[in-house]
Amino acid sequence: MSRSGKLEGSNSIFELDSVPLLLKTPLGEFSIKLSQFFLRFRISKKGVRLIHESHPLVLFMKGIKLFCLIVFFCALGFGQTMPKDADPKMWADAMRIHKKAIIIDGHNDIPSPMVDDDFDLATSSVGKFHGDGDPFHTDLARFKASGITGEFFSIYVGGDRMQTHDSMRRAMDMIDSTYREVEKHPGQLNLCTTADEIRRAKKAGKVCALMGIEGGYAIENSLFALRNFYRLGIRYMTLTHNVSHDWADAHRGEVKNNGLSEFGKEVVREMNRLGMLVDISHVSVKVMNDVLDVTKSPIIASHSGARAVNDHTRNVPDEVLKRVAQNGGVIMINFYPSFLDARTNKEENERSARLKPQSDALRKQYANDRNGYNVAERKLLHAKPMFIADYKRIVDHIDHIKQVAGIDYVGIGSDFDGVPFLPAGMNGMEDLPLVTYEMLHRGYTEQEIRKVLGENFLRAFSQAEKVAGNRQISGQGSLKRIN
Repeated sequence: MSRSGKLEGSNSIFELDSVPLLLKTPLGEFSIKLSQFFLRFRISKKGVRLIHESHPLVLFMKGIKLFCLIVFFCALGFGQTMPKDADPKMWADAMRIHKKAIIIDGHNDIPSPMVDDDFDLATSSVGKFHGDGDPFHTDLARFKASGITGEFFSIYVGGDRMQTHDSMRRAMDMIDSTYREVEKHPGQLNLCTTADEIRRAKKAGKVCALMGIEGGYAIENSLFALRNFYRLGIRYMTLTHNVSHDWADAHRGEVKNNGLSEFGKEVVREMNRLGMLVDISHVSVKVMNDVLDVTKSPIIASHSGARAVNDHTRNVPDEVLKRVAQNGGVIMINFYPSFLDARTNKEENERSARLKPQSDALRKQYANDRNGYNVAERKLLHAKPMFIADYKRIVDHIDHIKQVAGIDYVGIGSDFDGVPFLPAGMNGMEDLPLVTYEMLHRGYTEQEIRKVLGENFLRAFSQAEKVAGNRQISGQGSLKRIN
């Protein structure tokens, strides 16, 4: 018998490597070995010998094998997410691929409750809610179940911070909170800033905490600040959030610059020089094209979708998808159902408008009780259900980008802990294996799946590092200032 558990020189139907790691508990291994024993041997006049695949006992044991897979997948680890209509053998193969893959998620908003609510990643977040009422999707146990290798912790700075003139301070608070979690949990987390560090973390069985700024006004119009953010570990910057600012226009609202201003273009050039990825999520289509006109490095959309699948301004149109392919960038699919699906978006907007008077009354009633308001608001929404697209819609967006741009230019950017609800069938990051299964179910090859899960991002990240080369961070930095 080989180390994989397969009978050497045989066609054994039971290979340990086709079973997720979480099956390899004492109980799981005992059951598998018992099944293998009965599959391998029977007693005859000539003594113990191998059974052929077509033997009735083998056929019977195939049925037992499928039953055991269902039982164990339901009881252990990844099994909690196996769809009821899934093929257990295909699910096992999907989990094998998922376990081997380097999985990189482009966007997670968990730093917000880490700062605002002092949330510790070692605390179970299942069934809990942020201070703003949104559900938690992330904790260390859920990281382990998700299979994620690299997670971009979002250093999110809302547009309202421009009014209070504390954008940079907010970003610094969130960076420190990320460092704090890494330092508190060194057995599970590494702070990573390069593609090679992500690959090493995979071999070590750890999760890479990476950081990306969401909202370019965090640099407060200073390229000096941009360089210092790079020193602190920031490896991408989303040029806007939902509001336009002094040098870049957002996907909605006021048009202030007709895309990128001249200073905005200098920001892109300086990010290229540093090796910091430019993120076009949240920006206007004009900014997307302006970035592609200027950049010498691959770009990303850290948490967006395909506009042709759902015509939402947060998604990327086909003409830009084609340019991103020429650029070597990656569009990382957002899991928020209202960005994934037009019906969900329409019904959510209609429900919000319909319930606004009641919601306003609750806000007034619980003016001094944030948690009381959140609980009441959830009850109000729960009483008025709406259609929520399921996780398969994520793969619809992947399908489209594969068709329009190519399989090399799509990834995942969940927006965990930054959205009010996830696709039907998903409760948190532990349900990420559903996406792997759905891709396999649609005929994606293992190589294609691994590209989507992380290899495409690693290629773009590595190329951005090569463009930056061996440069001085500040000594060769741009001194340009905004007019």
